[in-house]
Amino acid sequence: MGITKTDLTNLETKITASVDNLKETIEALRDENTRLRERLIHYDIAIDDLEQYGRRMCVRVEGVPWAEGETNEELQDTLVAEFGKLGVVVEPRDIVRLHRSSKPKEVKRGNKVVVTKQAIIRFSNWRSREKFAGLNKKARQVEKTTKKPSIRVNNDLTKRRLQLLTSARQRISVHLGRLFTEEEQKDGLPDADNVFAYANINSDLRMRIRGRVVSFNSLPELEDAIKSAFPDETPTA
Repeated sequence: MGITKTDLTNLETKITASVDNLKETIEALRDENTRLRERLIHYDIAIDDLEQYGRRMCVRVEGVPWAEGETNEELQDTLVAEFGKLGVVVEPRDIVRLHRSSKPKEVKRGNKVVVTKQAIIRFSNWRSREKFAGLNKKARQVEKTTKKPSIRVNNDLTKRRLQLLTSARQRISVHLGRLFTEEEQKDGLPDADNVFAYANINSDLRMRIRGRVVSFNSLPELEDAIKSAFPDETPTA
C-alpha cells in the first residue's frame, strides 16, 4: 500500500509543528542570551565602579621631569615643587605612596629638551586630593603667560572608563571638525557652540553640551550623549 495524500498532509503538519517549536525555542534562547549579556554588562560596570572608587585618592601627573636613577624621595621633591608652581601646597605627609608609570618622553621647554615621565600618587586624605580640582585649567593659563609647558594632573581612571572617555573625545573632535575650522577651535569656542567630555574629581564621566551637562558610563549612554550633542550630524564609529 502506497503513501496517501492524507499521510503526506499529516507528515507536513508534524514537520511544520516541529519547525515552529524549534523557532520558539531559538527565540526563547535568543531572548535569554540577550538578558544574560545585559546582566553581564551591568555586573562589569558595577565591578568597574568599585575599582574606580578604590582609586579615588590617586592621580596621574603628566609632564613631570625625570632622570635615570631617580629615587622616590627625589620624585616626591620634584612633584611638590611642580605643584607649588601652580599654587598647590602638598606636604610629604599628604602622600601615601608614589611611583613612575609609562615610558619616558621628550618635551621641548623653551630652548631645552626635557625628559618627562608620568607619575602616580596616592594621597592620604580627600582634602589633599581635592586641591587639584581645576588645576589643569590653571596650568593652561600659566602656560600662556610663561610660554613654558606645565604639568597636568588627571584622575587615575580604570581602563574601561579611560577608553570610554577617549572614545567620547575622539568622536566629539570629528564632529566639531566638520562644524568649525582648526583656527576657530584653537582660539576657543564659545560655550554656546562648544562640546567636550571630561571626568570630574569623582571620576564620573561627563559631557558638556553647549552649557548643558550630561553623564555617561556605558557605550549606549555615550551614544545618546553624542546624538544629543550633534542631532543633525552623520553618526561616527
